[in-house]
Amino acid sequence: MAGNVRKALIIALLMIASSLLPLSELLLGQEQSPQKIIFHVTAVSSGEARDWCTTGKCSARRFTVEGYSNVKGDPNLTEYVLEGVEVIANDPKPHFTHQCVRLHANSDYKASLFDDSIAFSTTSSSGQFVPDYNIVSEKEVNRQKR
Repeated sequence: MAGNVRKALIIALLMIASSLLPLSELLLGQEQSPQKIIFHVTAVSSGEARDWCTTGKCSARRFTVEGYSNVKGDPNLTEYVLEGVEVIANDPKPHFTHQCVRLHANSDYKASLFDDSIAFSTTSSSGQFVPDYNIVSEKEVNRQKR
């Protein structure tokens, strides 16, 4: 009986912890400490995300963002390609379940750099979940910041 209580307690603690940290961090015992950055957007494109919503109960749009940041504070910049997917569920009525932050080329944004994503400082006015943009690629370039 004590073993079942212990298992239930461990499961409950894991469920609480997983709501606070991404699963990868929970399993690895790591917490990401974000670095505050200014991200300059150079290009934005979007298109249908056909690999999402294959059942027809939703629709999805993939946003690709290109830009750079002076992450290290030296003359070198880091160029990024980011990706976010926005999902609209159709039932019971169309509504966003994931809504991407709208970004525009030739603009600077306050952001937080994590190990594998970048979160832009914004709040969703409608209360939907606003996911980070995943880092698809990053590369160092020797270029003066603007």
